[in-house]
Amino acid sequence: MKVSKVLATTSMAALSLSLFGGVGANASMNKDMHHSDKSSMNMSVMHKKDKSMHMMKMDGLTMNMNSAMPKGLKKDTHAKFHVGEKVILKADHMKGMKNAKATVAGVYKTKLYKIDFKPTNGSKEVKNHKWVVASELSAKGALKAGKAVTVKADHMYGMKGAKGKIVSVNKGPAYTVNFKDKKTGMNIKNHKWLVQSELKAE
Repeated sequence: MKVSKVLATTSMAALSLSLFGGVGANASMNKDMHHSDKSSMNMSVMHKKDKSMHMMKMDGLTMNMNSAMPKGLKKDTHAKFHVGEKVILKADHMKGMKNAKATVAGVYKTKLYKIDFKPTNGSKEVKNHKWVVASELSAKGALKAGKAVTVKADHMYGMKGAKGKIVSVNKGPAYTVNFKDKKTGMNIKNHKWLVQSELKAE
């Protein structure tokens, strides 16, 4: 009789340990799964952010966020807006730009050109692209409306080396700005280019 009670007690203890161990294992498993799900969600959010950063579009082409500033430009200290001044953008070169708050990053003495060009990556022809400056174009003779040009600017992928023509000329000055895109929320530095009429005081 005593042996039976001892065996029964031992069995109950073993069952309790087994059940407790199972609960602990399930809890640990759930915790790991939750952590894994959370990590996956974070990775997904990061991927979306990275994608948006690399997929900013302008005139149907992906923007080059590391586009180099042309060399040899002269600063314009007598322009209406000055470096560091807060402005509102009137231009709509891309979605999320119009009415965005911005800071003037640079002001230069140079003419600007609206152009048509055929991207080198096979994308459809870009019409009325605003803007490029004189040092970003190569042509025989004076730069004027109707002139055939080769584009040296790399504002977007497929732009550098493209063949095109000048549509119109703006006397300048040429502005670069820093602003927060209203569509993506991305902070854009040294956006090239804007003309004076595309800016207004904040």
